[in-house]
Amino acid sequence: MTEEAAKKISLRSRGTPRIANWLLRRLRDYAQIKGEGVINKEIADYGLEMMEIDDFGLCNIDRKLLLTIIEKFSGGPVGLQTLAASISEDTDTICDVYEPYLLQKGFLHRTPKGRVATDLTYKYFGKK
Repeated sequence: MTEEAAKKISLRSRGTPRIANWLLRRLRDYAQIKGEGVINKEIADYGLEMMEIDDFGLCNIDRKLLLTIIEKFSGGPVGLQTLAASISEDTDTICDVYEPYLLQKGFLHRTPKGRVATDLTYKYFGKK
């Protein structure tokens, strides 16, 4: 693996070794199929794009969750049960998998009334 590819993986791993290892395994598979078995910048870019993981480490479900808050609930607040039903995800999965990273990076704010999209979220999607 090249150093540049390693940096791309680390930036998208959400600071979680388990996710970094998962990405590494997936990219290794891409490298074996599409390349010469070496994870380089091109393979990393291709694989991460195929997995729909962007430069912020957001996946398609992260983006779906945030867009739902913006578009269906006018930015929030929206309760966890309602949000989960709107995106067809389990409440525990939202709380344990998606929400911590979105809160940490400033894409989401949790209030007593529910989840609220932040200015960063609107900027990310080019809205408002």
